[in-house]
Amino acid sequence: MTNSNLISIFSGVIANQSVQLCNARSLHEFLEVKNHFKDWIKDRISDYGFVQNEDYIIVTQRTNGRPRKEYHITLDMGKELAMVERNEKGRQVRKYFI
Repeated sequence: MTNSNLISIFSGVIANQSVQLCNARSLHEFLEVKNHFKDWIKDRISDYGFVQNEDYIIVTQRTNGRPRKEYHITLDMGKELAMVERNEKGRQVRKYFI
C-alpha cells in the first residue's frame, strides 16, 4: 500500500474533542466491498458495537435528490473496519498493521 491509494483524513469534532476522521464511504470503496454501502456500514456498526458520537458521526449532505448520510469515522474505527474485512484488501490492511 502506498500513500497514493490511501484514504483522505480530515479533522473533526466528536464529543467536544478534536479528532482525525475519514469518510466511511471512501473506506468502503477502498476496501472494494461488494455490499451496498448503507447495508455494510449499518451491519458493521451493529456487529462490532460502534457508538454514534463516540466512534463516528453522521453528516447529512444535500444532493439533487434525497439527502445522503455520510459517516465520518475515527481512525481507530476505520482501522478496525479495514482489518475485519474478509477480502484481499482487508488482508493487505491486516498485513500492513501486523
